[in-house]
Amino acid sequence: MVKKILIVDDEALILSGLSKCLANSNTVIKTVANGADALKEISLCPYDLCFLDVRLPDTNGLYLMKKIKRFSSETKVVIMTAHPLSDDLRKEVEDNAFNFISKPFDLSHIKAIAELALGKDGSRNESRASCDQEFKEGRLFLRKPLEKTIDYFAGVFEGGELKLLTLTGSVIDISDGGIGLKTGYNLKPGYMIRFSGETIPYEVGVVKWSMPAGDNSFRAGIEFMRRA
Repeated sequence: MVKKILIVDDEALILSGLSKCLANSNTVIKTVANGADALKEISLCPYDLCFLDVRLPDTNGLYLMKKIKRFSSETKVVIMTAHPLSDDLRKEVEDNAFNFISKPFDLSHIKAIAELALGKDGSRNESRASCDQEFKEGRLFLRKPLEKTIDYFAGVFEGGELKLLTLTGSVIDISDGGIGLKTGYNLKPGYMIRFSGETIPYEVGVVKWSMPAGDNSFRAGIEFMRRA
């Protein structure tokens, strides 16, 4: 299955070089030049691997790494820098990043790190889901009515920052593919949702559609992505 790689660097040559180095039939690669665009990408889809520069025009890469890991804990982050790190910063990288690489680097080293992080055969870890539209294979899911109030978390991109909101909603129906949810917050298509508790058998979902339901509430369709 396809692996998703996000490359975050403000140097066009780095973005181009890494993209060509890592491109193959088992990878989908997205490049962005700043932290804001990186957070947008992570909020839309959990990436398998992220190559992240320390110095970005709008944020510090180590700070951004923490935000990425908070929202998408399974994304493996490789820190890149052309500058020496203090002992404290190096300790932070060792504690939170999958790997660290100094610029200039050998592209063969980059490729080796990616193979180690993703698995050389390119197969997807079955325990995590993807944004590969696995539920768009023409299958129909039998939806069952379910009236249950749940707490959930929504990744919302506001004011240039990714925020994780704690919200409450009422499950209307449920199937093997997703749920119908009534909530007071206007969820937008593409928002990532995290569930807590035992009511929902999946940990992560993505909003596919949303519409007003009256009484200042909204109804949303959420597609399951990763089983709890």
